[in-house]
Amino acid sequence: MKNRFYGKYYKFISDNNYVLAFITSHTNEGDMIQIINGSGSYFINDMNAIKIDNNIITFNVNSDNITISGKLELSNLSSLKSKVMGPFHYLPLECKHQIYSMKHNINGILLINNKEYKYTNSLGYIEGDSGISFPKKYIWYNSINNTTTVTMAIASVVVMGFIKFKGLLCFIKDNNKEYKLCTYNFGKVIKIENNTIIIKRGKYKFILEYDDIKGHNLKAPVNGNMDRFIKEAITIKTRYKLLYKNNIILDNIDNISSLEYMWD
Repeated sequence: MKNRFYGKYYKFISDNNYVLAFITSHTNEGDMIQIINGSGSYFINDMNAIKIDNNIITFNVNSDNITISGKLELSNLSSLKSKVMGPFHYLPLECKHQIYSMKHNINGILLINNKEYKYTNSLGYIEGDSGISFPKKYIWYNSINNTTTVTMAIASVVVMGFIKFKGLLCFIKDNNKEYKLCTYNFGKVIKIENNTIIIKRGKYKFILEYDDIKGHNLKAPVNGNMDRFIKEAITIKTRYKLLYKNNIILDNIDNISSLEYMWD
């Protein structure tokens, strides 16, 4: 693991739209868990605080700022039909991305700071990153509802330490349909400004509009060490549209989507 990291991100949405996520990180500095909700972020050094056994996750978090107990069971995990990074998976990149489940069901009960949250076929998402460092500049977005999941990442990509380009990954899963707008299949970033992102691939266009970002701190890797702070807004209001030949295929508003904006 010298000068390298590996992290996995789990997101949970309860029956009453309470959003919780945690990240398991393995780095030069050892292992840690990061937890984030709408109120803040929390850093846990005890890896036994959250145990993952196949698709059952048991919580026993007891810190000064947050307590979580209970058990959640994941089912109907839904991966993508092809590798997330396509041929870029085989390049020596500083950071490689993976999506383990675009959407799945969650069942169980959590007690968080003495308040009960129920999960009855609720929704979740799982992804991961590995490599040396997070990109210096990047944007990450995730939105889940009962029919559609969107995950998008735009990053300043570095190959072999000196080749640089703007990389794009965008996956939209709508019921059984998948749409993919990525650098390796000729997707392009058209606009990043005024709280709007526009990307295109051929006759497809994806437009994302988002509220002002007020996120919470999370740690991110630099040369295998968690030396950098990034911000994630885990419950931000967004609106996205997917168009084909300027005809609208999807038009959704999500009040509890997630966004990390480290582009400026």
